[in-house]
Amino acid sequence: MVISFVSIIIPSCLSSQNFATDYLKGHNAARAKVGVKPLKWDKELESLAHEFVNEHIADCYGMSIPHHFGSNYGQNIVHNPNRVSAASAVATWVAQKQKYEPKSNKCIDGNPASCHCYVQVVWGASTYLGCARGDCDNDEGTLITCYYDPSGTFPAQRPYSVH
Repeated sequence: MVISFVSIIIPSCLSSQNFATDYLKGHNAARAKVGVKPLKWDKELESLAHEFVNEHIADCYGMSIPHHFGSNYGQNIVHNPNRVSAASAVATWVAQKQKYEPKSNKCIDGNPASCHCYVQVVWGASTYLGCARGDCDNDEGTLITCYYDPSGTFPAQRPYSVH
């Protein structure tokens, strides 16, 4: 399983919607730009995402990211000290596009973690998406995660065809 984690600051004036369409819209817009099929919502992945969020909202700053070796699911995570929306989380991952070089299939700074979230968003073989959002205890912000089926295998493979 591949896991990406981003911790950033986004203005707290953003709405805190958490509907499937809020996640799918941003994902599928980014995917359309690179010519890959749209994702479909999956209730089982949504349930896994809720489990992850519920396990970690008590201590968002101190959480350790579990590695589920052998899993077919990819995962993106955002922890933000403010209350943020699903759309903002997806926009954070998509913003990593500027750090990805499609022709070389590498992050431009040489660090796969700097563009991995974007690569997972546009991973052409991924078909299903399920996400969840939770407000962290003790005013520690928001935790959002999305699971992807199947997972991307970056950098071993390309997320989409480059011509």
